[in-house]
Amino acid sequence: MKPITITFGTSSAGARYFDVEQGGKVCDGLAWDEMLGQVVTLTLQAQPGGRAYPMKTPAEWQAERERRAVAAARREHEAEWDAA
Repeated sequence: MKPITITFGTSSAGARYFDVEQGGKVCDGLAWDEMLGQVVTLTLQAQPGGRAYPMKTPAEWQAERERRAVAAARREHEAEWDAA
């Protein structure tokens, strides 16, 4: 099993968050219980039906954020077009 690294930080709003990293992939911005669940799932990968938050490289996360931003903008414009 690859080592798991847990880091934590505080957002500008004062909320605590945790990042879980394993093998160059990360799942960031997790709450306490989400972080615990992620570590358990990564540790017990042999468990059938185990569900984890996605682990992606920083570049993959950036592409995902950009994809979500485009999708949100598209939905916003579609709502404007429907209203017109």
